[in-house]
Amino acid sequence: MANFIEFPGPAVAELLSKLQSETPAQWGIMTAQHMLEHLMLPLAFSRGEFKVPLVTPIEKVEKVKRIMLLSDAPLKRDFAAPFLGDGLQALKHANFEEAKLAIMDEIELYLNFWEQENEASFTHPIFGNLNKEEWYLFHRKHFTHHFTQFGLL
Repeated sequence: MANFIEFPGPAVAELLSKLQSETPAQWGIMTAQHMLEHLMLPLAFSRGEFKVPLVTPIEKVEKVKRIMLLSDAPLKRDFAAPFLGDGLQALKHANFEEAKLAIMDEIELYLNFWEQENEASFTHPIFGNLNKEEWYLFHRKHFTHHFTQFGLL
């Protein structure tokens, strides 16, 4: 896929090293810490840490997946994830630096899980059931989207 960050890969850590707690978003209402914690959420459910409900009507899942995930199209700016509700999510980490360390741990957990599991699949709330390769594509797009949001790309 063109123009998406290599995920997982050294570029993620390199770009994260440039992110500061006061780095402003170029759109949306997230702070840098909110963005990091937001990226951790699908890393957890993409390895089955917890289940999420499908919000896309089942008859539209394949079309939505094809258009939004499997294409070269970037994720849309200001897309409000319908399963997260309005406003900012409550922060789980004490500070930005703690969140920065935690996201690297989440990425490592993700990598370790998928090194062991080739046949697993888990539900994404918009794209439905995703396998290992589809989760990889999702995270590439998702990280690219939010790194662009914060001017890292």
